[in-house]
Order: sequence, then structure tokens, then C-alpha cells
Amino acid sequence: MKQNSSRTMNHHSSPIFIFLLSIFVSFSAFNTVNSNVDASTFLTKHKLYKVKITSVKTDDKAKWIIKGTSKAPTGTKIYATTADKQNANYGINPAQSTKNKTWATMKHGKFSLAIDPHVLKNATNYQLNQHFKVYLFAVSKLKSSWANSNAIAPSVMHDIASKASSKKLKYTKSQSTYYQNLAAEASSKAVSASIKSSSSIAAREAASRASSEALASSQAAVAAASSSAAAQQAQSTAAVTDNNSGANVNSTDHAKWAIQNGYTWATRKGHSHIIAPGQPLPDGYYWQVP
Repeated sequence: MKQNSSRTMNHHSSPIFIFLLSIFVSFSAFNTVNSNVDASTFLTKHKLYKVKITSVKTDDKAKWIIKGTSKAPTGTKIYATTADKQNANYGINPAQSTKNKTWATMKHGKFSLAIDPHVLKNATNYQLNQHFKVYLFAVSKLKSSWANSNAIAPSVMHDIASKASSKKLKYTKSQSTYYQNLAAEASSKAVSASIKSSSSIAAREAASRASSEALASSQAAVAAASSSAAAQQAQSTAAVTDNNSGANVNSTDHAKWAIQNGYTWATRKGHSHIIAPGQPLPDGYYWQVP
């Protein structure tokens, strides 16, 4: 948890839990009230009342729900803080109304308040069945709103602690499970976001590969067609060579047709000659074998 030198935070900032090796809670600044006065001045201005705890439960949001009584007048605000004098949150109020984010107050001698364990004490580890000692008291004439909740200076808190009531709150299984589920949900969302991002990248890469493969396939088809044409030409040339391999002279006892290369018997008109026996084959022609 990050704490500034003024030891203040804003209750309207929501804690962000990162459950890897430890849990960290961050808050924005509190408006510090009475941080520059001593205990006697504080007690002259504000009257403290002890409270009696009658029940402690946990709700579905993993908060401790504390009920009790006091002689404090109706409307007096209830203050709570960790009893750990070495903790960064010593003097900071985590108590709030059980109905909304506002001060928990006295009503006809009774009160009910909620405390978030991660606001009560700045810690890096919250173990099952761990106990948190807390000071509770009613205090008069606190003018600030709960949104700008008081942070009593440690020097003042040390002296007024003896006038406060104390209670040990146990970190329960339901609280531990709640925060574990919260961590799992946050982790799942992070993984889903990562997978979605990776899938998008993979899709773009797949599209790029498909385009490249299509281009390569087209080029291969062109190359294959060219190769086929070349093969056919080679076969034609081979056929011409075979036809003329015997001799370039009509050695038969009858006339033979000589057809110009690139033409066939069907297209020979204008591109063929009749060669008499003993006459040579013209250049660029092949024998038409009967």
C-alpha cells in the first residue's frame, strides 16, 4: 500500500488487489484532520466515548459487521483504527456505515458499522484465522465528511488509545475465500484479454500467410504452365528430329511431303512442299510420315 507523508487517503478510491505473492491496497490521499495538535488539545475539542461490542460477523463482501452500544449521544460518529502502532494505517479510520459509504453513527445508544480488513491494516499477507486488534470509540464534533475521512495523527492516537475500546477481529475463511475468488476472477480476465490479443495477432498472421501462400500457388501455376508449354515444344522438336533422323534427303522411290515447322498436316496449306525422290528436306521443314 502506498502511503504519503500526510498519512491521508480518500475512501472513494476502490482498492485493487493483486494476489501473486502478497496483497497490496492503494488509496488516494486522506484529508488529515488534527494532525498538528497534541492529545490534550484534541480531547479538549472532541469528546471520546467508549463502546461495547455486542456482535461481530462478516458479510458477503468480506467486511466485518460490528454492532455495539455506547453512552454517546445519537449522531456521534464511530471511529476505528488498527491497534498496531507500527503499521502505516495507525490512526486511519476504516469504519463506515453498513448501508452506504458514510460515517457510522450512534442511534439511540446503538451502532452498526462495517470494516474492510484491507483498509484496517496495511499488510502484505492476510492469513486465515489471523487476528487484527482494533481500537473503537465514539468521537464528537468531527466535522469532515466520510469521503474526506479523518486520519488522527499517531502522536495523538498513542495518547487517546487508552480511552478507546479494543477488539480482536479474526480473518475468517469466508473472507479468505472471497479475496481468493476475486483474485482468480481478475487473473481470468487478464488471461482472457491476453488470449484475445494473441488471437487477433494470430489471425492477422494467418491472413498474411494465406495471402503469401495464394501468391506462391499462383506463381507455381504460372511456372507449371510455362513448363508444360516448354515440354510440348520439346516434344514437337523431338518429333521433328526423329522424323529427320534417318536422312535429310528423300531416299524413297516416291514423293514425300515436307511441312514447315510449327504446322500440321491439317494446317499445311501454304506451308508445305512435295519433295521428289532424291531431293533434300528444306531448312525449317520436317518430313510428313505417311
